[in-house]
Amino acid sequence: MINTKICDWLMDNADASIRYRVACEFLKDEKTAKDIEVELSQNPAAILWLKNLKPKAPPQHWSMEHGSFDYCLENALLKIVQLGLHGALPQVTDALEYYRTKIKRIDSLDTVKTENTGISYRKPKFFFAILIANFLSLANIEDESALQYMLGSLDEMHNFVHKRIYDIYLSEEERRSLAKVPKIWRDSDHFIKPDMVREYGFSFPFVYDIVGMHRLYDLKNPEVDKKINEVISYISTDEFHRKISDGYGILVEEDGKYHSMGWDPKYPGWFDLPGYMENGNVPKLLFFALYISKYPVAVKTKWYVDLLNYIEKYKTETGTYLFPGKWLKESTGYAVQGHHMSFGENRRKKNWREIESTFYVQLLQQNL
Repeated sequence: MINTKICDWLMDNADASIRYRVACEFLKDEKTAKDIEVELSQNPAAILWLKNLKPKAPPQHWSMEHGSFDYCLENALLKIVQLGLHGALPQVTDALEYYRTKIKRIDSLDTVKTENTGISYRKPKFFFAILIANFLSLANIEDESALQYMLGSLDEMHNFVHKRIYDIYLSEEERRSLAKVPKIWRDSDHFIKPDMVREYGFSFPFVYDIVGMHRLYDLKNPEVDKKINEVISYISTDEFHRKISDGYGILVEEDGKYHSMGWDPKYPGWFDLPGYMENGNVPKLLFFALYISKYPVAVKTKWYVDLLNYIEKYKTETGTYLFPGKWLKESTGYAVQGHHMSFGENRRKKNWREIESTFYVQLLQQNL
């Protein structure tokens, strides 16, 4: 549901990133988009984040895929996509070559030491591969290795969610038998069952899957679509939000080490969206909403309807929107936690909030 009058207003008022995205995604105007490409490539924010995206030689960190630094893939890639850049642009393809090479050599992406039988793609030791594949998918990079990884990953997630497994934690008695639990986690009730991880790996969905999986709809394959929709249906339930801990919980490795999982795909404020909007991490919710809006199952939930209704209070008399500045957060940190919500507007402009807020609402409404 695109408002052409609002699109015209954005084209008249916004900087290159938003104008480019409006032309591409809303108006489907290839000629205008092509005209804006040169301006976009010279945009200071686009130049900065492309620089962040391309690892140095040698790379700045052992974990270039995952972390809070601006140069980590999960932040830099999400940011350039937010700015309108994509895999059809040669500068993006060049910046991602490091990760395209990695996805072809997944056996080198060994991180967590739990062995799995019957799992090929969602192995815990392939956590970085899950991230890389989803981010290459999001950027719309044409890469056969990444596509096959996404399809294999989807099959394994679907196999898990189809069984409607929500009881993923050790019982109190089982927790008492754990040895050498770090002090910080000794009072936790949410230790993930090692046997479940051994059987299914990381087949439970991550927020990173929500970010990249929707691109598989572009294949126009009814079986793939059905699997995607079942994954989203699994997380779009009261049971998921009651039984699954924020951040999933603590992973118990076979070598006796413990890790905090994080990165669950729970809807922030599932049971009380208005309350969360008043007291919770609103940038995190807004980030999540941008990507969950890509899924037909999600936009039919009460949560999504409540969100659209809530943000109407920020609608202006002229039909634009004006969010509080703190909602459009831009700071160092994890993008999936809402740290990079800017769409590239020059924040010295008096109407930057109105432009970014209005564009954001159009993104939420386009899939209705």
